[in-house]
Amino acid sequence: MEKKNLLVVDDDELSRNLISELLKYECECISAKNGVEGLSYLEQHPGQVDLIVTDLIMPVMDGFEMIKCIQTNALNRNIPILVITASDHQEDIKKAFSLGADDILMKPLQQDIVKRRILNMFDIADTRSIHNVMEDMVRIEIEENIDSLGICPCPVCRRDLMTLTLNNVSPKYVNTEKGAIISKVGSMSRDEKIKILAEIAHCAEMVRDRPRHCLPDSNITK
Repeated sequence: MEKKNLLVVDDDELSRNLISELLKYECECISAKNGVEGLSYLEQHPGQVDLIVTDLIMPVMDGFEMIKCIQTNALNRNIPILVITASDHQEDIKKAFSLGADDILMKPLQQDIVKRRILNMFDIADTRSIHNVMEDMVRIEIEENIDSLGICPCPVCRRDLMTLTLNNVSPKYVNTEKGAIISKVGSMSRDEKIKILAEIAHCAEMVRDRPRHCLPDSNITK
């Protein structure tokens, strides 16, 4: 079985080495010293990271900012994130969870607990291995063309346009575990992009003519 890929982001070399040594037989460990290096690796190796373990307090870019960037990227936001931190401040912990962290480990690290929690997180990664990238394609096209679609730009109308369009296009599932992510618009074929834009324009007419935000009894999907 092919090994999982673990990205460890921490400015503490001892912590990085500890995790790498603990998991050397279970996964391939990639190390980064800060959020900038972590994001750079994700950008250069799309779909090849199964789990991210990150510290929160780091120079250049901290873990909070890195998690925020990860969650805004359709290619990376399904990767489980395990935070390790020496801070016991509840506000820091709450902020990490609110930004998209899946679990938190407190420093100093206990080897048996670290290994078990990371292996558990790989199980979460497996459940996220199949992803419908058509959702990402449609969302990106709507956001890039919202000004020319003629609909009210409120969240309700955007959501209705997204739902109606997805109901009328075929899903496109990819196995993210194998790195076969193609959700960037630039990776779509010209014909595929034209079909999606045509369906978005068609559905935009329905949303524009009957906006649900001012029609509580509308039959448009809630």
